[in-house]
Amino acid sequence: MKLTDFRAARNLAEARAILKELGPVGLPMAGGTSLVFTSEKDERVAVDINRAVPAGIARENGSYRVGPTTRLAALQMFRGDGWVLDRVAVRLATQQIRNMSTIGGNISRVFPWADFPVALLALNAAMVIAGDAERTLNADEFFDGQPARLFQPGELLMAVKVPALTAGQGFGYRKQTQTSAGFSLMTAAVFVEADGNAVKTARVAIGAGVPFPGRATGVEDLLKGRKASEAAFREAAGKGLAELKFKGGDGMSEEYIGHLAAVLVGDALNEAWVAAKGGAA
Repeated sequence: MKLTDFRAARNLAEARAILKELGPVGLPMAGGTSLVFTSEKDERVAVDINRAVPAGIARENGSYRVGPTTRLAALQMFRGDGWVLDRVAVRLATQQIRNMSTIGGNISRVFPWADFPVALLALNAAMVIAGDAERTLNADEFFDGQPARLFQPGELLMAVKVPALTAGQGFGYRKQTQTSAGFSLMTAAVFVEADGNAVKTARVAIGAGVPFPGRATGVEDLLKGRKASEAAFREAAGKGLAELKFKGGDGMSEEYIGHLAAVLVGDALNEAWVAAKGGAA
């Protein structure tokens, strides 16, 4: 991407005014770590939103409200009851990248290897967009295609609301890379809620090895109301993912990536179930 100009907004009103003025040429930017992956043919004007859009993590009515300019390193270091995104952040790239990259940047323009869309889909998070009027979209709506399509000139992501897990709920996360700091080959995130020894509800999401991050509803349907066991989780992962289209690459076939997805989803389900039952996952 070719940046033809750079403008710094001092507050939200100024950022929105600049972006409205620039129209499609305007590019909101905080960390800037994804610029290298965009098309060199595009000419854009970067608008620094670090002073315009909030950063930080705060508890709010059973959820955590995360500012879009919050660095991934802050997500990694934060601790709180029912907070699980530290386990996602710590696996992303290197510490240097996490020190600069923001959660807003990671989810507003989704690249194939992006980690947080998968986790937020599993957790049923919500995204708050500020424009002439404020609106809130759940994760299924926000990630139903490239999120950039949702933003009109002058609109900005203002918050990510992440549910705080409570007793009887668990989260599992698995990511496979070729190197410790490499891009994901397959990512799986799982939320489960227990009802005694049975699965009351489950949300399963996968990314990287599929065309776009999304829910694995076939796995979810097979688990609802079923008695929990490792065998049940493995069976649901294998059968529920069987009809999905996977993409190979880096010398790996589509069949291998599909097998990897089933293994990781099974592992994540086991991890989430242990946590839901009060164990250390």
